[in-house]
Amino acid sequence: MATIPVSDPVPADPPPAAADTFAVEVYEFVLARGTVTGEEVGRALNVSRARVEEALGALRALRLVRAAEGGGSWSAVHPEAAQLELLVPLERALEEHRRRLSRTQGRLWTFMTAFDATRRGRPREETVVVSDDAEEIALRLARAAQRCTREILVMQPCVAQEHPELRQAHPLILEALQRGVRVRVLYPHTARGDAGTRSRVRELVAAGADVRTSRVVHGRSLVLDRDTAFVPAEDVAGGRSGVTAVYEPAVASFLGGLHDLVRESAVPLETGAAGYADARDDLRSTILEFLAAGVKDEVIARRIGLSERSFRRHVAAIMRDLAAGSRFQAGVRAAQVGLVTTPSAQSVQPAPSLGAPDVVSA
Repeated sequence: MATIPVSDPVPADPPPAAADTFAVEVYEFVLARGTVTGEEVGRALNVSRARVEEALGALRALRLVRAAEGGGSWSAVHPEAAQLELLVPLERALEEHRRRLSRTQGRLWTFMTAFDATRRGRPREETVVVSDDAEEIALRLARAAQRCTREILVMQPCVAQEHPELRQAHPLILEALQRGVRVRVLYPHTARGDAGTRSRVRELVAAGADVRTSRVVHGRSLVLDRDTAFVPAEDVAGGRSGVTAVYEPAVASFLGGLHDLVRESAVPLETGAAGYADARDDLRSTILEFLAAGVKDEVIARRIGLSERSFRRHVAAIMRDLAAGSRFQAGVRAAQVGLVTTPSAQSVQPAPSLGAPDVVSA
């Protein structure tokens, strides 16, 4: 295959300085003096020639210093100019790779259509495929995303608890958004406190996705056009986890309906809002209602998308705020101030797991 040239060479990653603090000190010295030699830097800062050369090498790699006319001396460069010199070639290379990706997808689309047309009459046993092969999972995700034309529904805990194989769906979702596919994403309220999730949300919202948080999430699921779905599969073989690909529209539609049900009471996640924002009281009420119903800590943690350790920190904070000496006392005081209602077994018991009881475990 012919190699497509890139207009500008992509610079290699700058080597890390032995001590960034010293590199900053050298940069400040050069900036203050205008033009200096390495010997002048060494004398002024009372360091060895080797250390000066190491710092200057790091600054050169970052394009923060350049050789003055005639050589032998150095002058400082504005960080914005250095940023342009380093990032513009990378951005051009990325754009070229995007174009290559788009062309390749276009060429493969014809073959995907032919494959799907041939396999429409696939046997019943292939409507559900369980696999722990990363390459096979990636191919199935890519094919389903390419065929998707209307809607993608995502429900999962925070990014830190994301299933490793389903993580491959994120760039496919961004590409689908560019094609005009509607994307709706649900996280638990606790995801608002996770830095990795907030970074992911900013990217999704900027691309046009609707992202909300809810009191609880019912497992992890990725539903495409309500006729194809992907969910984690535990203990596929030898204790390994994998992914279940579901090509049965009735099951995919059921998962889509579950997503709709959770979304009805979900709160939009504003990317500019700090912390839990408007969801804090709802999260605390959820925790208190689960505790009042006698649900175990590990079950509550799974339902609201937290580790058990983080969940216990939330409980300790709630007890402190309510000036309660025990969980029972916290429940009584929460009821007195209207933070909780009398929980029903239906509202707090774990949701059906569709055969995978630990599907939401971290």
